[in-house]
Amino acid sequence: MTIAAAGRHGVLMVGPPGAGKTMLARRLPTILPPLGEKEADEALLIHSVAGEPIDRIACGERPFRAPHHSISVGGLVGGGRPVRPGEVSLADKGVLFLDELPEFGRGALQAMRQPLEDGEVRIVRVDGVYAFPCDFQLVAAANPCPCGHLGDPDAECACTPTRVAAYQGRIGGPLMDRIDVVVDVARPSGRKVIREQRGMSSAEMAALVGQARERAARRERSDDGRAGPVAAALLDLGAQRTFEGLADRLRLGGRAIARVARVARTIADLAGHDRVTSDDIVEAVGFRSRSME
Repeated sequence: MTIAAAGRHGVLMVGPPGAGKTMLARRLPTILPPLGEKEADEALLIHSVAGEPIDRIACGERPFRAPHHSISVGGLVGGGRPVRPGEVSLADKGVLFLDELPEFGRGALQAMRQPLEDGEVRIVRVDGVYAFPCDFQLVAAANPCPCGHLGDPDAECACTPTRVAAYQGRIGGPLMDRIDVVVDVARPSGRKVIREQRGMSSAEMAALVGQARERAARRERSDDGRAGPVAAALLDLGAQRTFEGLADRLRLGGRAIARVARVARTIADLAGHDRVTSDDIVEAVGFRSRSME
């Protein structure tokens, strides 16, 4: 989650029920930088137009929206009479969490394609064209199969390979193109929960995210913006050789190579590396989707 927050990468968490996917998603806004003045003004305006509460946004907290998978196309991207912003716009400058991703209607997921590419929703009506911003970070969660227990060491999966393939295939390619990080989330052991074993705190993660984003911002200010994602990642010689070998062995296409390069750059920023190393590349490749891409 720290990598996703630092690089604003779309992330998909895959794991059995009870693994804590929703809890992790809800913690993401706590490690993101607070809203800037212009960001807050934009988010406040959208929520005011929609008649939504603004108290948390006024305090600098980024929006977090988690629509149910039964939501309509209009509810997700906007519409109705009078025209109202949808969940993608209410998540502007914040996080849009799609839990049980394969259960969302195909039409709703397909309707997100253009807003994701443009950062804006345009709704055409007889009385004019309505435009709402939707610059959000996408976070999604899914079970690995219909019963949720594929690969679970504590429960047996009852799904056939055909059902598993059909379930995973509900996630369209255009949406997966916005997901750079796929994480397998295992159910925590009872011992760790009972003993309240803790990892890195939200405050520690937030500090790392802030440092990584500042490093990226300094680099972008000195870049002319014309470099491709691989060149912009600034790979050292060893990383380049490792990347070439992995790309050939795994048959990575252009989009996959670009995604891996972006994630590797974020990993390097979190570690304080000026150049991406071989270890950064290997870690980034590990976050590629295996069965759900």
